[in-house]
Amino acid sequence: MSAAKVNLTILNRLYTFSAPEEDVQRLKTAADVLNARADEIRSADRTLTSERVAITAALQVAFDAIQGKLGEIPEDEALIKRMATLRFKCDETLDPLP
Repeated sequence: MSAAKVNLTILNRLYTFSAPEEDVQRLKTAADVLNARADEIRSADRTLTSERVAITAALQVAFDAIQGKLGEIPEDEALIKRMATLRFKCDETLDPLP
């Protein structure tokens, strides 16, 4: 198993991680979910520090995961944004412009 360097942007900051090749896509998806939650929290309260936003977002994601509700709630903006991005990529790949 070889490790890959993965660049992830969370709260407009770039972080570099090392991960096994087979985990890279899951790590990117996890970062997308966390970043979307963090964006929601920051939009709701601009006075929070980046650290507070990140911790709150991580706790929300962990709480939902423990309850088995991560991604089940239709109002989950993180999931909605991620699905829209995936749909766009699929459409772009399957039906490229001439």
